[in-house]
Order: sequence, then structure tokens, then C-alpha cells
Amino acid sequence: MRIRLLAVSLLLLSLLCAACQQGENKTASGPRIAVVDVVRVMRDSEPGKAGIKFLEGIQADIQKQLDDIQAKLEKDRENQALQQQLQTVYMAAQQRMGAEQQNVLSQLQNVVQRTMDEFRKAQGYDVIMSAETMASFDAKLDVTNGVIEAMNSQKITFVPVGDKAATPAAVPAPAAEESAAPAAAEPKADAAPAAAPASGADGTGDAK
Repeated sequence: MRIRLLAVSLLLLSLLCAACQQGENKTASGPRIAVVDVVRVMRDSEPGKAGIKFLEGIQADIQKQLDDIQAKLEKDRENQALQQQLQTVYMAAQQRMGAEQQNVLSQLQNVVQRTMDEFRKAQGYDVIMSAETMASFDAKLDVTNGVIEAMNSQKITFVPVGDKAATPAAVPAPAAEESAAPAAAEPKADAAPAAAPASGADGTGDAK
């Protein structure tokens, strides 16, 4: 039996549903209320599709590693080193995919929130509520399509979590500047003693 990772889109949307249901059970007061299906915004908007495609690319690479190891195991089922490698790669894959999904979800949620804030102000709504937290509402309050259109103009560059963590370590510029500073100061230190005998060679100033 082959080990396979769960579908990215299902995991991402399940995380999103959980996030949508936290802290939103409030009754809104105000003359203008709108409702948005946040899950559909994340799923159908261009940034949402890009996020899922990004995660699927990472998952495909990891799945290939798992498949390669499992193919070797099928030819040598008693190879304990391969069995251990498969378990190690699988556990690492689970952890990495969890981190990547949280990273993508966090970026998307920030953009969705900002987009809805701008949409609400532009359209004159007092409050926008999540459809996931409402048992029933009039369909005319649903502005999901408008929010998706606004989201489509947003651009997000998704970067793997591992790459983001490695970036700060690759900046040794301050050390280079510090080592260069003493080297630049040395010529001035040599020039100062050379100037002293020159002024004393006159003898005029010292004699008077």
C-alpha cells in the first residue's frame, strides 16, 4: 500500500473554515449589512487559486520522493534502511506541508481581510459578515462575487517557508563593512606621524 499525502485544497479549505468560525458569532447592527462566502473567495479568486497551485507544486515534489523510495522498497521489502528512510521522509513531509499551508493561509487571510475592508468602504456597507457563521440570510445581501472581483486584482508572491527562513542568514554585509573600516583608517594613521617631522624641520616655530 502506497503512502500518499492528503489533497492540498481540502486541507487548506478545512483550515479556513475553522478560522472563519472563530470569533465571528456577533450580531451586527447598522443600516447596511453584506454577507461574503469567504471559503468561495479563497477557492475561486485568482490569489486563492495561485496559493493552492503553489502548495500542489510542493506536494508533488514531496510525493515524488515518497514514490521513489516506495518503488525501491517494492523490489527489496526487507530493506530496513529504506523503511526507515520512508518513515523519516513521510514525517518530515507532513510537518513541512503543515507549515506551508499555514503560511499560504495566513497570507491569503490578510489579503482577503484588506480587500473586504476596502470593498466595504467603497460600497458604503457598515459591516460584512461571513456566510459560514450565519444560519440563514437573504441572498440579496451576498456580495461574494464583488469581493472575488476585487481579490482578482491582488497579487501575492508565495515563497516556501524554508526559503524565507534561509534569507536572513545570507546577509553578511555588516561584517564586510566593519572589516573594511579599519583598513581605510590605516593610511590616515601613517600619514599623521609623517606630517610631524615635516613641521619640525622648519625649526622656526620651535626656536621662537
